[in-house]
Amino acid sequence: MKLLVFFSIFLFTSTSFAYDAKLNEFYNKHWKVTKRTVEYIEKGEIIVDAIVDTKNNQQEFKMYVAAMHTKSCHRILKKLAMFENFEDWISFIKSSKYDDKNRLWTIKADHTLLPYPMLVHIIVDRPTKTGHYPFIFPTGMFTGLKGHFIIKKHKNKCAFYATSYWKGKDTGLPDFIIELFSETLTKIGGEVVFRKIK
Repeated sequence: MKLLVFFSIFLFTSTSFAYDAKLNEFYNKHWKVTKRTVEYIEKGEIIVDAIVDTKNNQQEFKMYVAAMHTKSCHRILKKLAMFENFEDWISFIKSSKYDDKNRLWTIKADHTLLPYPMLVHIIVDRPTKTGHYPFIFPTGMFTGLKGHFIIKKHKNKCAFYATSYWKGKDTGLPDFIIELFSETLTKIGGEVVFRKIK
């Protein structure tokens, strides 16, 4: 939420945007964002919004991610599919392994923003072509979290959208803390991977 508020203020004060109706339509099918936000995405910014709410000992988590790379989806997919290399690219990912047979991506992460070192399991197909990829967290703090990401060609560029949702017993972590590390680390990780694509 914090990052989205920042970008909204920035976008409101900026005037050098070009409107792309088809791109705006793509993102607004999945996530209601302003035209200016979509135009900023087209300029290469990764937009992340995490929303966490706790009521009656139940915690609810939603996250949305939107981005676009100036390179083709063919080049994007070559990097995104290399799950095993994420540990070499992204500093807070200490280990990244993928089991093709079981479609299981296992990540060990540690960062000052995290409340403790985390082991994350994700059941997901390795992305090898444009399209829709569902995923689920079978274990961990957010056991049962479900989501999907979409990789779509747009002109000579590549558009990306992802969303995830979880509801369960209160984790004991403040809503703000979960929002902060989810948004910040997602954005940092995405920017690092994007820089690797040439």
